[in-house]
Amino acid sequence: MDWRRAKSVLILSFLMLNLLLGYQLWLDWRERLNTAVDWTSLSPETQQAMRDKNIQFDADAKIPTETPAMSELTYTFKQRMRDNEQKPILSPPETRIVYFEQELKDALGTVIPELDSYALDQKRIMDNTFVFNRMEAGYPMFDINLELLYGEQRIRGYRQDIVEAKPSDGVKQQQVLPASKAVANLIERNLPPGSTIKEIRLGYNGEIFADAERQVSAPAWRVLLENAEEVYYVNAFSAEVAVEKADVPVKP
Repeated sequence: MDWRRAKSVLILSFLMLNLLLGYQLWLDWRERLNTAVDWTSLSPETQQAMRDKNIQFDADAKIPTETPAMSELTYTFKQRMRDNEQKPILSPPETRIVYFEQELKDALGTVIPELDSYALDQKRIMDNTFVFNRMEAGYPMFDINLELLYGEQRIRGYRQDIVEAKPSDGVKQQQVLPASKAVANLIERNLPPGSTIKEIRLGYNGEIFADAERQVSAPAWRVLLENAEEVYYVNAFSAEVAVEKADVPVKP
């Protein structure tokens, strides 16, 4: 036997194996970093429905790939927002601070209760109003808001929902429906022709009952359309679709 040749073949085999393992590790690493994909990842049937209905995705709109385990959220109101009520801010800061978390806390943290529990909803900025969502376990409660009212580039007042999360005894977590399936169902069954999808985001949504002490909010995918008066919510467990009126059309 030619041991020198056998040794060379063995070394080459190990090198090839290392290359294959390295390539697989790179693919796994890239997949973990890639938390969103574009519309070309949808099934051929859904893409055909998009063409038939002239439905498009905004250039910045992505389809999240996250499918975490979540459960329904139970909460009670400590304070409800009222449309005609506004609490004034005596020393109005500049509006630019809404985009800088620490500056916002420094300016309004002692003025607005539980401010650090809210995060700016950058897709729902309305005329003269910045909308913030209450955050729970890292996800927005789309129905629980803090509104900062501004004029002349100064934040001059606010309205706020304040809630307290309650234990959900016996409620098990389950993996949510993938966003790709949620949006595919919407495209094929619900969205009107000519729609442009602006954002797909996971959070909590649920009907609020005025006469109930405890409210329940379920994990849901929110789908926003450009210049539309409706907001679509897809229950992330049952795939049931709810359509709500937007405060104002979502603008590009």
